Amino acid sequence: MASLQDVADLAGVSVSTVSRALRGTGRVSEATRNRIKQAAESVHFTLSRSASSLASGKTMRVSIVVIDRINTWFNASAIQGAYEVLEPAGYDVVPRVVSTSEDLDAFVRHLPGNRNLDGIIVVSINLDDEYVRILRDITVPSVGLDARSRAGYSATVRVDEQVAMRQAVGLLHSLGHRRIGFVEMPNNPDFLLSAKRRSGAFLRAARDLGYNEFDLSVFEGQDFGHFRSFDEAVSQTASRIIAQFRRPTALCVEIDDFAIALQYALRKAGIRVPEDIALIGFDDNSRAEMAGLTTLRQDPHRMGQLAAEQILQLMQGQVLAEPHQLLQTTLVTRQSTGAL
Repeated sequence: MASLQDVADLAGVSVSTVSRALRGTGRVSEATRNRIKQAAESVHFTLSRSASSLASGKTMRVSIVVIDRINTWFNASAIQGAYEVLEPAGYDVVPRVVSTSEDLDAFVRHLPGNRNLDGIIVVSINLDDEYVRILRDITVPSVGLDARSRAGYSATVRVDEQVAMRQAVGLLHSLGHRRIGFVEMPNNPDFLLSAKRRSGAFLRAARDLGYNEFDLSVFEGQDFGHFRSFDEAVSQTASRIIAQFRRPTALCVEIDDFAIALQYALRKAGIRVPEDIALIGFDDNSRAEMAGLTTLRQDPHRMGQLAAEQILQLMQGQVLAEPHQLLQTTLVTRQSTGAL
């Protein structure tokens, strides 16, 4: 096997210069760096990742923390976007799935002594005050992707949900709907998820447009533990909506998946969508177009790219020009909304 010395001899430089050039550290001229790379390729030499890490003090790993599963539409899209930025820069993307509050607690409290990562991206989780303090104290940079609060993070990327809800409520208002409501997803008892702020944004947008308390309904989410399945949660929510004395003629729903399932449950119960109740979701995920769902489009793939670009600059010691990025949604109208 070829060694550093073999590459140094071929390139006519010292072993330390070869090491600096291949690790991308220290001052090496571009011409010398290219000559060393050509020499290394000619003898099929690859610098050991572990050796490079020991020498540079970097692990070349970024952890992405997600809830429950990697393969949800949002999580998978965000991870793919981050990978496309970090992998070409030489970093491994290491997903960390937390399923319970105990999982998250163990991960965060281990961070001060963790030397196995260079950066952290946290997806869609609101952190309590103790976790915020830990993130502020550690030297590893962190980015909150879909974070509702900047607290504790070195940088954040999220959508402007207040503007999004103004788009949704504005559409319903223009279509003549005077009794409107918001449907929350069932709650995850272990985590306060970022999407839980959407009902508040909906109410503020509706009041700004002149809706009063008698015009508005919020169907609050119960804990998932109260239901045997997702379908049961949808069915019970549909029953609550149908039984409402002043039933809304239009609803905004916290996420697309719940809106699509609710659309099916309402139609099964004889409620026409959009003639009796119009529906607007949030996400524009891969199923929304097929279901004919009007929705607010966000782009978790792009959010993942932006979060990765931020963490990459932070790991390189750069100061971000815009550390807290606020993205806009796009209102996509389909068959689930119509004029009264």
